[in-house]
Amino acid sequence: MKIEALERTWEIKSITWGQRRRLHAEHSQVYAPSLFSDSGEVGELRIDWDKYYSTIEMVLSIAFSDPENDLKGLSDPEIDKLAQSILQRYLKQDNDSKKENGGSD
Repeated sequence: MKIEALERTWEIKSITWGQRRRLHAEHSQVYAPSLFSDSGEVGELRIDWDKYYSTIEMVLSIAFSDPENDLKGLSDPEIDKLAQSILQRYLKQDNDSKKENGGSD
């Protein structure tokens, strides 16, 4: 599987159905501290940063056989940006996945 990020093309491993479900569960906990109105609207967005970085690490361990070596030379913010792009692809939230699934821009 290929993904465009940080002005280059990255070869990443495909995600299995089970991995995607575990990743979705982990990712949804990032926003668990948020406050919601009675109608379900987000009243105050709160992020559990420990869960966020745990999710980022999970993404990297799925995507790469050896993340430390594969991402050598990238800064931490670049690694986070790449991982966020991969997360969106894996959870089918990016534009490429939407097109593949029959959606539009």
